Amino acid sequence: MKLRNFATLMAGATAALCLVSVTGQQANAGTIYKDWNYGIDAFNDGSGGSGYEIKGIAIKETSDSIFVALTGGTSLTGTYASGAADKNIGWGDLFFNFTDKTFKAASDAKSLFGIRFAATNDSMVSSTGVYQNVQAASVTATNDGYSSLKQYYNSGWDRENTQGTDLATKTDAYAYFGEGSILNVIGSGTKVGDITMLTASALSTAGLDFAKFSASGSQTIGFQFSKSLFEGGNYIANTFIECGNDGVVLKGNLKDVPEPSGIAGIAVVGLVLGGKLRKRR
Repeated sequence: MKLRNFATLMAGATAALCLVSVTGQQANAGTIYKDWNYGIDAFNDGSGGSGYEIKGIAIKETSDSIFVALTGGTSLTGTYASGAADKNIGWGDLFFNFTDKTFKAASDAKSLFGIRFAATNDSMVSSTGVYQNVQAASVTATNDGYSSLKQYYNSGWDRENTQGTDLATKTDAYAYFGEGSILNVIGSGTKVGDITMLTASALSTAGLDFAKFSASGSQTIGFQFSKSLFEGGNYIANTFIECGNDGVVLKGNLKDVPEPSGIAGIAVVGLVLGGKLRKRR
């Protein structure tokens, strides 16, 4: 092969490498601020009052960890509610959908990842942590909640950003979740790792800033877990309160293996193509 052709291949490979590097690091939605990806929920859609209000979700990725933060009026241990079977209504579980399916379809296929972060909630798995091969379930009936997402909207909560800025309308929410039962806890799954709860100080040190969006709730919950527990790619993350009184969604992208960049990336491509040329000769 002529040197000119080799140079052409190198240029093409370098351009492709740069394209992968750029597109693989950009989130699909959300708002990036100081390395955190934010989804901001409507501030007045917590049916039942401030104790069931979600204001926002934020996710940050580092080379080895994923950080998650939630803010609103619901504490980690929940809110007293006389109508709930256990007299308490709290956070449901957090789900990550890395498929191109709707939430219910991914749940039916047991393709979700789930995180139980509230130890006192009604999740159907035994301990907090990260789970894979997850099928979601609904606990709204035992928490004096809504029988369906349609009932929630028809009760007067059809507002902009009711599921957050990434599913801004009722139509968007129905397209992803469907109009039926609000699936808000892990029904089944396989535990693959633990989470570490984070203090407000630790979250602030990590750069979290809900105040930037005027979305600081009276309660902010945060945790961290190993990035190696997840697969990379586009995701939709969401959580609901146990009664279905509020929910929030965030779209984003998790990088897989860090892409080579600059000279190091060109060197890798050069080694691969050089090896192929030697074999041809």
